[in-house]
Amino acid sequence: MKVRIKMCGTTRKQDVDAAAALGVDALGFIFAEKSPRYVTPECARELIETIPPFIARVGVFVDCDLDQVKKITASAGLTQVQLHGRESVDYCGELKRWNRSLTVCKSFLVGAEAIDHTLVPYHGVVDCVLFDTYVKGKDGGTGQTFDWKKLDTKHFDLPMILAGGLNPDNVGEAIKRTAPYAVDVNSGIEDRPGEKNHDLLARLIANVRAAEQQISA
Repeated sequence: MKVRIKMCGTTRKQDVDAAAALGVDALGFIFAEKSPRYVTPECARELIETIPPFIARVGVFVDCDLDQVKKITASAGLTQVQLHGRESVDYCGELKRWNRSLTVCKSFLVGAEAIDHTLVPYHGVVDCVLFDTYVKGKDGGTGQTFDWKKLDTKHFDLPMILAGGLNPDNVGEAIKRTAPYAVDVNSGIEDRPGEKNHDLLARLIANVRAAEQQISA
């Protein structure tokens, strides 16, 4: 079982190059202005133009105007959108109708309570779901893990992406506990927001590949 790897919070050309060389499957660009890893659509487009083929280009949005999401997606050359706010089922469906080839991922936050049952209506509308850590007042990207046991007994009809505080030291255990379709990493491989540590990224990828072998055995 191959576990895909997405590196989010991409802001620099040297990080794009390192991620591509190390075999990352997707690169994420954050278009939420309050994020310390925010990139302008123009900067994202310049970086995306340097990405080799077959690496997904993911735009991260939080309650952004739908027309603006469409505009950025088209101008920057995104292949996937990741929605981290309170976007409705209709909102997600409109994106799919607008561009059938666009992959739409909806995130859900996991906290002290069980996973919100509201993910159910999104089945048949979005292409995958992402689980991140709930922190009051935040939309994700906190660098904190959640209790992976909350995913142990749940089965999803959609590919599941695991996020929330993943780093080289815990990603192997996270994969063995949850068997995700993909992992989404950000602050756990950084020196500071938006500046990736390539040695940490290489270690994380090696540990993902080792964990793959164990869950496939």
